[in-house]
Amino acid sequence: MLFNSQIFIFLFLPICLLGWYFLNHLHFRKSAMIFLTGMSLFFYGFYNPSYLILILGSIGFNYVLSFLILKTKKTISSNIWMTLGVSGNLLFLGYYKYFDFFIENTNFIFKTDFALQHIILPLGISFFTLQQVSYIIDRCWETAPHYTLVDYMAFVTFFPQLIAGPIVLHSELIPQFQMEEKRKFQLSSFVDGCIYFSLGLGKKVLIADVFAILVNEGFEKIYYIDTPAAWLMALCYLIELYFDFSGYCDMAVGLGKMFGFDLPQNFKSPLKAHSVQDFWQRWHFTLTRFLTTYLYTPLTIMGIRKNKRKLFTYLTPMLVFLISGFWHGASWTFVIWGAFQGLGILWSQRKKWKLKKSGITWFGTFVFAIISNAIFRSETIDNMLRMLKAMFVPHVTGFSFELASSLSEVPEFYMITRVMEILNPNLMDFLYLLLLSCLLLISALILKGKNAAEILSYRQDKGYTFLFAAQIAVIFSWSVLSLNQVSTFLYFNF
Repeated sequence: MLFNSQIFIFLFLPICLLGWYFLNHLHFRKSAMIFLTGMSLFFYGFYNPSYLILILGSIGFNYVLSFLILKTKKTISSNIWMTLGVSGNLLFLGYYKYFDFFIENTNFIFKTDFALQHIILPLGISFFTLQQVSYIIDRCWETAPHYTLVDYMAFVTFFPQLIAGPIVLHSELIPQFQMEEKRKFQLSSFVDGCIYFSLGLGKKVLIADVFAILVNEGFEKIYYIDTPAAWLMALCYLIELYFDFSGYCDMAVGLGKMFGFDLPQNFKSPLKAHSVQDFWQRWHFTLTRFLTTYLYTPLTIMGIRKNKRKLFTYLTPMLVFLISGFWHGASWTFVIWGAFQGLGILWSQRKKWKLKKSGITWFGTFVFAIISNAIFRSETIDNMLRMLKAMFVPHVTGFSFELASSLSEVPEFYMITRVMEILNPNLMDFLYLLLLSCLLLISALILKGKNAAEILSYRQDKGYTFLFAAQIAVIFSWSVLSLNQVSTFLYFNF
């Protein structure tokens, strides 16, 4: 089930909200938690009910391990439990996400012919696995308590963040489940949630899905692209990915607020960053936080203990981003993307290369993001090399006109294009370029402005106005009317 679908907005969500607040109003706390967990599992299994076995098995494994840590922590080393927990979760993730990748590369290197299993990647497996890894590590570090089964299941399955994050820590959500005041309907929190959700829905439906048409068209015809088209495709994909993923996260935060819970922000205007390091403190912040807490910091401490600070200063960022790249998907292009990001981090950390924030530092970081996302979007090494060659070996064939013409599929442009076809069909190519330029300009203005959190903070200080309410209503209504072209979120693939 998708956030950007009518069945979710007009059926599932109202039932879930009514049931949650009704049971809490009657002071049936445990029943309310069971109801929320049940609805979240229904949400997860709506696409494929067999996935329920996987997520319930994962929850069961980690909860039993947490219980064993509680009972035996005085007699068994926590490192053993940590090794078992992390290894079990990674093997679970590795089988479903990387088994065929391993077989394919084994066949290539050793000239074997092992059959591929064509395993379908379960939705959200990367996110709920990392979420539980963080909990098990915290249990072994004795920074997390052993929760009740109901609270733990609700924490893992809470549907707003289940499929594509943000990656929520147990300490951020379970204590809220246990707070009585969070279970009472608060109009201000519900209104803020509706605003967040509407802004996120608009990002996804009205912006990301439009740019997706052009990007998909370009990568389907990658053999024909020229230099302007390659840069245009990479730029449009960066915009698509940002609005798609940040839109999902805004909707997730908004849904959390509708239920009275605060989920962490996952984006802090990353395309305003002035260095690669600054970028990753703004983009997919909860993944950066996870990698920093559970990988980067322990490795750094290890380097200090072994008196190899300088060596680990270079190795750790590269290792962390190689793992981050591989986490995103079973493809060598993701590994190369991770290495590229690691080099960017090392560059931005060098003091002699650091510059004061300026238009130059912003532009350099923005270009870096465009190039790295060209790598990220390429499905194969061959496509990646073709893309990079087209970007950096100048040649012009006019393919940008064909790319822009793919916008004829956008319903909002129907009347404009029909009128131009009647008046002067010879100018159609230039009309599509003009429409694309307008889309890029609108996107730039939105990116330059306040993000969703800043908009809410500003309105909470200044007060809500009729004009602002009308703007949100238009965004929501327009998005709902465009739901006939529903598409999945990009991070469902990761």
